[in-house]
Amino acid sequence: MKVITVTANPALDVTIHASHWQRSVVNRGQTLDVNPGGKGLNVAINLNDAGIDAVVTGWMGKENDYHFTRVFTKHNVRDDFVRFAGEVRTCIKIVDDSNGETTDINMPGYEVPKHAQEALAEYLEKEVKEDTVLMFGGSLPKGIARDFYAQMVEKYRQACQWVVVDTSGEALQEVMKAKVLPHMIKPNIHELREFCGKDLQTHTEILQQAREFINNGVEMVVVSMGRKGAWFVTKDQALHAQPPKIKVVSTVGAGDAMVAGVIRGVLLNRELDNIARRSTAYSVANIMHMGSYLPDEQQLDELKAQVVITNEEDWHNE
Repeated sequence: MKVITVTANPALDVTIHASHWQRSVVNRGQTLDVNPGGKGLNVAINLNDAGIDAVVTGWMGKENDYHFTRVFTKHNVRDDFVRFAGEVRTCIKIVDDSNGETTDINMPGYEVPKHAQEALAEYLEKEVKEDTVLMFGGSLPKGIARDFYAQMVEKYRQACQWVVVDTSGEALQEVMKAKVLPHMIKPNIHELREFCGKDLQTHTEILQQAREFINNGVEMVVVSMGRKGAWFVTKDQALHAQPPKIKVVSTVGAGDAMVAGVIRGVLLNRELDNIARRSTAYSVANIMHMGSYLPDEQQLDELKAQVVITNEEDWHNE
């Protein structure tokens, strides 16, 4: 059994903590952290911390890749990124600890040369097997077709065990209008609203949209909603997981940790209740510190015990 995560457009996440910051004035920050970022690699780090071997690949500029290689070594993650000349993009997050708000400024990144695109295609052709879980995550860099993820889903859905896509915007639109859909998607509530062009203010509306995806061929839809928890929806079940109240240090990678928890549960044939509880605990654990990694099992068990799971029927009178 092997997990391969593909991060098409990794980034260095620069997080600035600046309480009570304001626009158009000089602000003073309290701390600054620099961490490697990217949906697929965050998923792989969490999986390896959980004892599940996961490989990272995708495209990466080699001029500043030392930030990434250091973290991969620390978490025993096999690094199969295709490298080429250039630098990995930078994404800036401004965190206001006085109110818990985070402002994101994401840069577009590099243009992937043709030889690097061909190298990744050859790598996947060689490495993906029947027992592989294949995860694609994040935005797409310059030079890559907007339907790249859709093409990969069509190529590999029947060729491997499970295909997961966690993306947004045009890339998600292309994935969901294709004839072949992934086994799982995990939009957050903002990405879901953007996708369908609706406010989705109630849980009933969110579930209706998730059910539409299921009816079209997706096997599992996970919709994360921050403090309002997450919905885990399959053909037969819809469970809501409410996380405990904790102090938010950084929301970077929280959704990716949730994806890692779901993949782990699928690999171990866990019930949806168990998947929802553990993956939510993974997400909460990541929120409590900077960077992507999981604490020891004792702390995870404590967090799991605080996650409240409810059924769809419990929300009918919302």
